[in-house]
Amino acid sequence: MVPVEKTVSGRDKDKILVLPIEGIISDDSREGNIFTGEKDSVLSSVKLQLSYAMEDPNLRAVILKINSPGGTVTASDIIYREILEFKKKKHVPVLALFMDTAASGAYYISMSSDYLLAHPTTVTGSIGVIMQGINVKEGLDKIGIKDQSIRSGENKAVGSPLEELTSEQRKLLQGIVDNLYDRFFEVVKTGRQKVKEGDLKKLADGRIFTASQAMKHGLVDGIGYFEDAVTVTMRLPGYKMTPGNANPRVVFYSHAKEKPETFYHIQGFSPESPTLLERVGFGANRVRFLYMFSP
Repeated sequence: MVPVEKTVSGRDKDKILVLPIEGIISDDSREGNIFTGEKDSVLSSVKLQLSYAMEDPNLRAVILKINSPGGTVTASDIIYREILEFKKKKHVPVLALFMDTAASGAYYISMSSDYLLAHPTTVTGSIGVIMQGINVKEGLDKIGIKDQSIRSGENKAVGSPLEELTSEQRKLLQGIVDNLYDRFFEVVKTGRQKVKEGDLKKLADGRIFTASQAMKHGLVDGIGYFEDAVTVTMRLPGYKMTPGNANPRVVFYSHAKEKPETFYHIQGFSPESPTLLERVGFGANRVRFLYMFSP
């Protein structure tokens, strides 16, 4: 089913697409969203919207409306790459507008943008990797529950909440986390070239920042609101305005019947937050490496 294009503001032929990236970033399919009205994931939703945008001859730019604490390492990386490839083929600028939260994997994705604009109350940063988990072995031992898993090697169940990590296993997992962090750091270094590498290394320790703090450290380019985002986008290098199109239409894609009246009604795919049990190791995927702010 082809989505309906809806206009938020503007009246001219030129268009600026608002592409929402909200909630936990992953390739997990959950129940409906305003874009498809059916099961989908953040990853597939972004990919699908970019494919429609690619075919629009009147598209002049994209605004990523980001409100996310991050998510899985792979989904964050794929979306980052998809946006870079879109820019390369479509030759249009992309601006990232941070809403409440644009942390970790969401910040990673924003490195594909040409300009980062944060709301005055945005929380961002959290540059780092986490592998969440707890150990319940002692508690289960006390009530007589034993793990009887059969495995082919001592590291086959590494990270299981049912057994203690050995020092060697901890070293193994730390090596993976460090390697994934190195990739994150390189992506941010490429995206924030005005920040000295030494300074960036100090900032990229997992801490979060307010909008004004991020601006001070060079982690964002500006602070403002939706109207500012449209104005800044039209001034970005690569924005090719058609003569007489000084008031471009700001649009988004949707299958929903309701028609939002303002930019702030636009919602993307926002899956439910993982439950505590899912986060600590009892979900379908026990061990997950995350680019996610998750205190």
